[in-house]
Amino acid sequence: MKRLLYILMLLVLFTNSSCKKFLEESSQDEVKPGNLSDLTSLMSGDGYPYQTNLSLVLNYITDDIACSGGQGQDRYITIVKKIKSAFSWKKSMFEDLILTGGITYVTPVNSWQILYKQIAGCNVILDYIGKVSGSETEKQNLRGQALAMRAYYYFILVNMYARPYNDPASNPETNPGVPLKLDMSVSDQFFARSTVAEVYAQMEKDFLEAALLMRNNPKNNGVYKMSEQAAYTMLSRIYLYQEQWDKTIEYADKALAIKSNLAQLSSFTASGGFYAWNNSFLGTKYNKIYDPAKSNEIIWAYEPNPSADKEVFVSSLSPAVSAVLNPPYSPSTELMKLYESRPVKDNEIYLADLRARLYYEGLFLGFVPKPPGLPIPDFKVYCGSKGGGGLRIAELYLNRAEANIRKALTGGGAGFPAALNDLNKLRASRYDTRQPYIPVNITDGAALLDFYKDERRRELAFEGHRWFDLRRYGMPAISHYYEEIPGSGETFTLEKGDSRYTLQIPEVVMKRNPLLVQNQ
Repeated sequence: MKRLLYILMLLVLFTNSSCKKFLEESSQDEVKPGNLSDLTSLMSGDGYPYQTNLSLVLNYITDDIACSGGQGQDRYITIVKKIKSAFSWKKSMFEDLILTGGITYVTPVNSWQILYKQIAGCNVILDYIGKVSGSETEKQNLRGQALAMRAYYYFILVNMYARPYNDPASNPETNPGVPLKLDMSVSDQFFARSTVAEVYAQMEKDFLEAALLMRNNPKNNGVYKMSEQAAYTMLSRIYLYQEQWDKTIEYADKALAIKSNLAQLSSFTASGGFYAWNNSFLGTKYNKIYDPAKSNEIIWAYEPNPSADKEVFVSSLSPAVSAVLNPPYSPSTELMKLYESRPVKDNEIYLADLRARLYYEGLFLGFVPKPPGLPIPDFKVYCGSKGGGGLRIAELYLNRAEANIRKALTGGGAGFPAALNDLNKLRASRYDTRQPYIPVNITDGAALLDFYKDERRRELAFEGHRWFDLRRYGMPAISHYYEEIPGSGETFTLEKGDSRYTLQIPEVVMKRNPLLVQNQ
C-alpha cells in the first residue's frame, strides 16, 4: 500500500494548480508499484471517473436546456445567474463559472484539468503494467481497460476544445486538436497541440488495441469497467464522427454481436413504475436507464458527481415550483415536444413514449382528481435523470441507422430499410406495451435523416451527445432566451458555424504552457 500511496501522491501533484505546465508534473523516483493489485486499485480510483463530472458545461450549452427566468423570486434569480456565462456561450465561461455568484462546487468546472488528470492515471497503469507481478491475463486485460479509458477521455477533449473532424471549412490534418501525453514520464518539455487527425488516429489505435487485449484476455469486470464491447462501441462512434459509414456499421455489428438487448421501459415497475417521473419526494426515483438492476442494455457505466448540477437543476425551491412557477432551468420545450407522450389522466390507459417520464426528473406539483379511484400525482419536468453516464446498446442501433441512411443518401447501398429496422427496434422498447407499437415507415431519405436526428436526441438527451452532434451536423444556429427580471429578458444566439462551437481552453491552462495556441 505504501507504493500505491506514492503513486496517488504523484497524481495529486500531477494535477496540482501550483505547477506550471498544462499537465502538472512531479518527480517519479518514488513510484515503484509492486503488484497487480496496486495498479488495479489505482485504475479504479484514478483511471475511471468515479464520482467525477467530466464535461459539466455540456449540460448548459445545447438546445436541450431552457431558462424560465427569475419569475420575481430572489432564489430563482440567484440560480439563473449561476450559469449565465455558459448559457450565453461566452468565451470566458470557464473563468466566469467559478466567480462569486457562479457555481459553488467548482471542482468539475475545468474539464481540461479533470480529463488530463484521468489520462495521467491511465498512463501510470500503462507504464507500469509490464513491471509488476500478477496474472498475465489480468495484466493484459487491465492494459486494455487503461487504453480504452485514455482514448475515451481524449474523445471528450478533442470534441470540446477542437473543431469538428468533419468541419467542411477546415482540415482535420491541420486543425489544432489537443496535446497527446501518452506516458507518465516527466521532463521540462511543454506539449503543443497535436492535430485533430492525430488525436483521432491515436484514439482509434488505442481502442483497437484495447478491444484485442480484452478479447484475448477475457475477464468479467461488470458494467463499471471497460470491455471489448465498450471499445467497439467507441470505435463505431469515432467512425461516425469521421463519416466512415462502412466502419461505423462494422463496429456497431461487432459490438451488437456480443450483446444486443435493449431495456424494455414498460418493465420498469419499482416505486410507481413507468407511470411516474423520477421524483425524490414521492420515492419514485429508482427507474434509471443506467441502473444495472433495472437496465440490461448498459455496456459501461459511471456515476458523475451531481453536486454542481444540483445547484442549477434544483429540486427544492422556496417558493416551490408550481402550476405558476417553473424551474429556473429545465429541459427545453422543443426537446420535450419531440416525445409522443400522454398526460397523467391517461396513466392507466396508455402513455406512448415512456422516455418522457423515465429519462427525466419531475418536481411534484400535487394530485389530480381521478374519479373514480385515488388521485394521481402530477409533476413538472426539471432535469434529465438517467442514473449515470457511459455507453448503452441504444447508441449502437442509432450509430448503425445513421450510417445506413447517409450511405443510402449518397447512393452507397439500399440502407433505408436497415435503418428503419434499427430505429423501430429501439423505439418499440421505449413505448408503453398496453397498445401495439406502430412502426415508422418513412420512404423519403431526407425526411428519414431528420427523423433519425430527432430520435437520437430523444434517446440520448443529457448524456453528453447533443453538443457533439450539433457540431458534426454542421453547427446550426441555436438560441437561448435568458431572463432574470420579468420583462427584461434577452436572446443569445449561436450563429451557424459559430467559432464558439469550439470551446476556449481555460485561461489557467493557457498560462501554464506557452506552446498552447488558444481557439479563436
